[in-house]
Amino acid sequence: MPVPAVGASASAETKYHILVGVYVGAWGLVPGLTPKLIPLDLEWGGLGVLAVSFGAFVHAITFPCTDAVAEVWGPARARLMVYVGFAVYAMAIAFYMVGAALPPAPGWPLNDAYVSIFSQAERMIIASLAATGVAQLLDIFLFEQVRRLTGPRWLWLRNNVSTAISQLADTTIFYSIAFYGVIPNEQLPLIVFGTYLVKLVITVVDTPVVYLVVRWITGSWSASGTQNDCPQRS
Repeated sequence: MPVPAVGASASAETKYHILVGVYVGAWGLVPGLTPKLIPLDLEWGGLGVLAVSFGAFVHAITFPCTDAVAEVWGPARARLMVYVGFAVYAMAIAFYMVGAALPPAPGWPLNDAYVSIFSQAERMIIASLAATGVAQLLDIFLFEQVRRLTGPRWLWLRNNVSTAISQLADTTIFYSIAFYGVIPNEQLPLIVFGTYLVKLVITVVDTPVVYLVVRWITGSWSASGTQNDCPQRS
C-alpha cells in the first residue's frame, strides 16, 4: 500500500520534533558531564591554565536549537522547547541526587567516588534550574528584540548577540550557586571565565549551523518567525 505524500507543513513539524529531541537529549546529558572539569591552556594569553566544565560543549548545542526555532516559528515555539528541556534537565539531576543517596550494592568499590561527584545534586538542581531558566528565556527574548530592530536581515547578529549575553548569565549563575564553597574561591572566577570563553567561541562557530538548520527547515537562509509565513520544502 503506497504511503501518502507528506505535506510541507507536516515535514516542517517533523523537523521541529527532531530539534526538540536534540535539545532535550542534550539537556539530559549535561548533568552527568558538568562535574568533569578539563584544562584550558591560556598561558599564551597570560591567564594560565583554566578549568572548563566538559558539559559546556554539550550545553552549547542547545542555543542553536532555540535560535533556529525562534527564527522559523517565533518565540512561543522556542519557549515551549525550553520548558520541555527544563523539565528533563530537572528530572535528570533529581535522579543523580537519588542515586547518590541510595545504598551501594555489596562489593561495589566505586560508590564513594560516585557520591563525591554527584553528592552536590541538591545544589546543582537549584543552580541548573536557575541558570537554565534565566539564560534560555533571555536568549529567546534578546533574539526577538534584535529581530525587531533588523527585520529578517542579519540572522548572524541576533544569533550571536542573544547567545553571547545569555551564555554569560547562564555560566555565572550556575557556577556561583553550584560550586561556591565547593572549590577554592579564587578558582571560581577562573572557571566561570574559562567556561564562558569556550561557550563564546562555540557561539561564533555555531552561527553557520543556525543558518544551515534554518535552510534545512525552510529552504531559505532566514525566516519570518511564524510557521505559516515561512516557505517550506516537502
